[in-house]
Amino acid sequence: MGVQGLWEVLQPAGQSRSLRHLAVVDGLEKNASEKRAYRIGVDASLWFQHSYSSKGGENPQLRLLFFRLARLSELPLIPLFVFDGRERPKVKRGSKKGKAGSHALTDGFKRILGHFGYEWRTAIGEAEAELAYLNRIGVVDAVLTDDVDAFIFGARVVIKNWSKDLSGNRSKPALNKDEKESKHHVMIFNVNDIQTHPSVGLTRGGLILFALLKGGDYDGGIEKVGEKIARGLARCGFGDQLLAAYERRAHQPVELFLAQWRIEMNAELRTNSRGLLPHRVMSVTIPNTFPDLEVLENYANPKRATHHVQVRDVESMDLPRIARFCEDSFEWGYKAKILYRFRTVLWEACVMRVLRRAAMEMDEKEKSRRIANGGGLTQAITGSLTPSRAETIGTSTDILHRYLRNPDSSVRAAFLGSARRAAAPDPASALTGGPPLLIRIDRTRQHVSTDHLLEYRVAIKPGPLVALASEDLTGKRPEPGDKAGKEYQVDSQSEMLMWVPASILRQVHPDLVEDWE
Repeated sequence: MGVQGLWEVLQPAGQSRSLRHLAVVDGLEKNASEKRAYRIGVDASLWFQHSYSSKGGENPQLRLLFFRLARLSELPLIPLFVFDGRERPKVKRGSKKGKAGSHALTDGFKRILGHFGYEWRTAIGEAEAELAYLNRIGVVDAVLTDDVDAFIFGARVVIKNWSKDLSGNRSKPALNKDEKESKHHVMIFNVNDIQTHPSVGLTRGGLILFALLKGGDYDGGIEKVGEKIARGLARCGFGDQLLAAYERRAHQPVELFLAQWRIEMNAELRTNSRGLLPHRVMSVTIPNTFPDLEVLENYANPKRATHHVQVRDVESMDLPRIARFCEDSFEWGYKAKILYRFRTVLWEACVMRVLRRAAMEMDEKEKSRRIANGGGLTQAITGSLTPSRAETIGTSTDILHRYLRNPDSSVRAAFLGSARRAAAPDPASALTGGPPLLIRIDRTRQHVSTDHLLEYRVAIKPGPLVALASEDLTGKRPEPGDKAGKEYQVDSQSEMLMWVPASILRQVHPDLVEDWE
């Protein structure tokens, strides 16, 4: 994806890191976003491409997108999804692009994003260029992608998509600290490391020149130029010179600069005077038509918005609507199996959403306390707070309602029909009273899968989650017979265990931590 061979060039500058450790330490604890989360930008079109690996059943592509969102939601992350816009380049890799927003999955995916409470935007041009800009100005902390063009567009931090099915990840998988392949780890690339690593040493200008020489999404590059020659010329500074000339174009036409620039590059190919090429190169000549100025424009100044608001993160996850979406969209959309699936793939995400939002409530209380004490508030609250037992926010049913159910859910449920209400008690009645969602700690760990992040194993009573998930189900798909559905007849109300980062539990449930200690 993007410029062929560039990921291999950048590989030495990458760091393998647990995605959970990144989200918790750099997002939740450092709290630079003031949202107790790490913000990532995601190119929706790449997820669409990945979804075609999913086969069988109803709506297999939407199913893969659903499970990916569920996995992201298990971590304190705020994803911002960006779709390609109308001013993206019309041709990439020789193929005409369809109309922006015309992908068959777009409407369904936007519905799922809304149910998870995640924001999406449509770019002016290419989503990848928009995300690179958002990363550069600090709206998102990183771009999650497998398209190396993000760096050419100016991104500062890139996380490679984690799927082991992607070709680049199969050849260079992320490893844990025991040097073993890990599905919990991702490769993270930082522009500072790319510039300073002795075997990489590429600036943004160098990356643009590499793309122009080697060929990428917009043209085929120069014949016989491979990775080593392209990297060598880029490290000589010719890319920085080209980018600087392009940025001066309002005062001096780029064409006036290019003739001498090409002469100097051809001289370097013949002499290797800087010693950055693998050898002197006689078989390649930079042509007088190089570079294509339209392609240079696509890389150096892609179409993008001129201003941006911060990621909003204001919507709740709507668990009733997620369950209803599954009922409508997937062959396993009957109640027993929905609850079975949610127990394994969604309850942990629900717990994290509630904990993160409850942690933000505690932050607001801390801000108010500081102001009341006359200290004012000059900076964001960072680090994990350690409130007393009496200050516990907890995970009561009121909090679950706030963050796992949109305000109109109760109104919507009221119109599901008197016959249904007569046939079964209102599930919402199960949500009043009772213990909190999280009930005790029974173990700690610092595991290699999380880069030895301190975690508590917490017992939860998922009854309130089950009630919320059941609230909008219509029963349109009948339950299978006893034999066919037996494997899914798990007691949906039974206690569960899951690992929770210690820092967020201390902030939200100091009572449980005190009882454990």
